[in-house]
Amino acid sequence: MIDNLSGLIHLSLGISTTQLDRIIQRSPFTYKIYTIKKRSGGYRTIAQPAKETKFIQNWLIENIFSTFPVHECASAYKNGASILKNAELHKKGEFLSKYDFKDFFSSIKVKDLVLFFTHQLAHRFSKLDILRMAQISCVRHTELSGLCLSIGAPSSPILSNAIMYDFDAKIYEWCNKNNISYSRYADDLTFSTNELGRSDEITSLVNAAILENKIVKLQINKKKTVHLSKKYQRRITGLIITNSNIVSIGRSRKREISTLIHKFSLNMLSDDEKYRLQGLLGFSKNIEPLFIERMNVKYGKDLINQIFKIRKSTDTA
Repeated sequence: MIDNLSGLIHLSLGISTTQLDRIIQRSPFTYKIYTIKKRSGGYRTIAQPAKETKFIQNWLIENIFSTFPVHECASAYKNGASILKNAELHKKGEFLSKYDFKDFFSSIKVKDLVLFFTHQLAHRFSKLDILRMAQISCVRHTELSGLCLSIGAPSSPILSNAIMYDFDAKIYEWCNKNNISYSRYADDLTFSTNELGRSDEITSLVNAAILENKIVKLQINKKKTVHLSKKYQRRITGLIITNSNIVSIGRSRKREISTLIHKFSLNMLSDDEKYRLQGLLGFSKNIEPLFIERMNVKYGKDLINQIFKIRKSTDTA
């Protein structure tokens, strides 16, 4: 029996077919688009859907998209996932190979979603409903051709993970046979091994998996491809693997935090700097709690607790 998307949404949300069609037709053009500065340099474009679009996307996530399989190697955008767990998977690997997809989310086009949804949902929904689900999941960027996923839409993470299942499965199968650890954190692919000289094989594997992917046309950002050993700093999704195989926030972050704490003790920080310091301490507590203990000893536990208790003015109203 074929379900009717409009009927299901009407029963759940009270939105009529006419209203739903209007939202879907308008949705790719009603995103709020802005940029944020990357820690590594440059800017990242964020596109957040309008409230009504986000409302429908969240319903689709809960009722349909959450049923799609996601491979265990996908280490972002799912319950229990974190950059810490992603880094810990590779901490015992002496040699690292890292790759990055170029424009990952925007590489996933509306036609790719239609193809993927057809494979997953043709037994349940009509072609029109599949097209509707694809369209409301996408944004129209003026500088790009066609509709695509965006950074900022709630549905993009789960859809990107699901649509990459076959890619992840192919990579994992080969790595498992060759004693190589693999994880994909969104657009970051990380491989670790204790065998010297496997990087060329890994590169060939990644390129072959990209060519064999029949749904999404992916492209590796060659400028971000790196092969590392313990002789160099091993950085994975912003975290550092020390030569003692410990996951760390890194020396530069520690120096920044210590400097900010000192300035806070002298009442020399702006409100924005205080909130940044609070965020950095929370991040450090999760990744490297021993560093927080050292800060407690150096600056006093009362001062550190005071920073953790800072509340934004909007929260105190």
